[in-house]
Amino acid sequence: MQRTLLFLAALLFVSSVAGVTRSTVYAQDKTTAAGVYTEAQAKRGQQIYTDTCAMCHGPDLKGTATIPGLAGMEFEGFWRDQPLGDLFEKISVTMPKSAPGSLKPEQAADVLAYLLSEMKEPTGQADLSAKPDDLKAIKIQAKQ
Repeated sequence: MQRTLLFLAALLFVSSVAGVTRSTVYAQDKTTAAGVYTEAQAKRGQQIYTDTCAMCHGPDLKGTATIPGLAGMEFEGFWRDQPLGDLFEKISVTMPKSAPGSLKPEQAADVLAYLLSEMKEPTGQADLSAKPDDLKAIKIQAKQ
């Protein structure tokens, strides 16, 4: 009887650990192709971009000879398969150059949603999170 209880307890423990590992793997496999932002959020992000980013990166997101573009093959190729949290951190910590770190996390997430919309990533049912840990679990699935 005691052996049976020990065996069942061990089986339950192994099953619960396997379940956590399996759900963690699925979370790590999430990509922007799953629709991680809303159209409304991208529109808010477009306005923030126009107000705070376009003066350097251009209204068309193409940048200049000295300032990198935020759209196109080079940008998408650089960020492809990278955690969305890395791009969020770049925006929220270092931008805009005239006032680094001045965007609120929600504003940085909105700008990020706008960039995703420009990459033609699909929209979803919920706004993109403004929490770096949530965004680290999502990979950018830019087109090749």
